[in-house]
Amino acid sequence: MLQDKNWSDWWRQFFGLSPAGYREIVKILQDRYIEEMQHVKRYAQHAEKMQYPQFRERLLRIAAEEARHGEWLAEKITLLGSHLPPVPQVLSTEKNSWRYLLADLEEENHCGAALIEKMQSVRNELPDIAEGLERIYEEGEKHRAELREMIMRSDPQSNGPG
Repeated sequence: MLQDKNWSDWWRQFFGLSPAGYREIVKILQDRYIEEMQHVKRYAQHAEKMQYPQFRERLLRIAAEEARHGEWLAEKITLLGSHLPPVPQVLSTEKNSWRYLLADLEEENHCGAALIEKMQSVRNELPDIAEGLERIYEEGEKHRAELREMIMRSDPQSNGPG
């Protein structure tokens, strides 16, 4: 543990971060890592239950993109000398494909709004991390547009695959 602290201190000093700034950036990255990894699980679960195969494929592609975000975040967290947080399970309780998509869109909207705020707090101290978070946000915008399109094309009364 002492070695972890020394490693974290070294990185903090290397980047010229205050102890509070370092903790804030690591917390932002860890929180976003949890969100991205939960998205991966959620999209994979929902893809299995989609009525339309093309929606299933799109959700699996989105899950793969979210997994890449998680990998990038994991790399930055470990580079800063910290650890990856445990990712709590996500359970889906929605009843049909349309509701799964709606829940996915609501989650993406929530995370997107929070990410904008987090990017601003990181931008001055670590602009490269802010740029990475911005790329994640931009891909999230594409995901939100895809989810909205799938919602508009799906039937709210559908029960999903047989």
